[in-house]
Amino acid sequence: MAEKKLSIADAFIAWHAQEVKASKDGKNPHFRSTYSTLEEVIAACRKAGQHGLTFTQLIDMDDTGRMFVKTVVMHVSGEVLTSRTPIVSPDLSNPQKMGSGITYAKRYGLQAAFGLPSEDDDGNKAAEPKVWKEPMPHNTPATKPSEF
Repeated sequence: MAEKKLSIADAFIAWHAQEVKASKDGKNPHFRSTYSTLEEVIAACRKAGQHGLTFTQLIDMDDTGRMFVKTVVMHVSGEVLTSRTPIVSPDLSNPQKMGSGITYAKRYGLQAAFGLPSEDDDGNKAAEPKVWKEPMPHNTPATKPSEF
């Protein structure tokens, strides 16, 4: 009788059953909170190797020039999952600011791809209105919809 070849779904089920979490070793003094650093997220995701899963992350660009971190999850069966996380930075011409945006996108891309828990603020930060920094014309609302 032939042995059943495990799929990427089987591997994720087994890995998720272990309830792996990335430790929150990073500290954000501005918000007085802790978070999982990229290093801790990578360490947690590497534990999925025992189930035949691995990953790589690449810088990707779309037709408009927007930059993304492309997360590729691979399984020994040959199955592959991919996702893209936008790189958000106020100045992509500044290497330090761009690097910060890449690190952030890598961390959240991996957490999403592997189903790792992340900081949950109940959507509060995403729901905050974007405040204009330049003077507003008369009768203009104080918020502007996001471009994403």
